[in-house]
Parts: sequence; structure tokens; C-alpha cells
Amino acid sequence: MAQITEKELTAIEDQLASEQTIISKMKVYSQMCSDKELKQECDSIAQKHQAHYDQLMSFLS
Repeated sequence: MAQITEKELTAIEDQLASEQTIISKMKVYSQMCSDKELKQECDSIAQKHQAHYDQLMSFLS
């Protein structure tokens, strides 16, 4: 595997932080929802961004 440059590492770290923020917010929003469909949508968005987060983490392994 090719080495990750410092610039690439910084970009991945920034994106990881962004993904984590979205995941956290969507989980909070889901808990606040009384509407079932909206709650499911928030959960779905959180899961999608968790997958993005996991994929980015794989670049660092």
C-alpha cells in the first residue's frame, strides 16, 4: 500500500471529524423525533455516515 501524505492524512482526519459530527447530530435528532418516518430517516442517515466513517478509518489501518 502506498504511503499517505501529510496533506491526505489531514484531509482524512478533517473528514472523520465531520462524519462523527453528522453521526452524533443525527442520533440526537432521531431521539427527539416523535414522527416514525422522520426518526427512521435520521437513523438511516446516521448509519450511512457511520459507514463513511468506517471506510475512512480503513485507510488509516
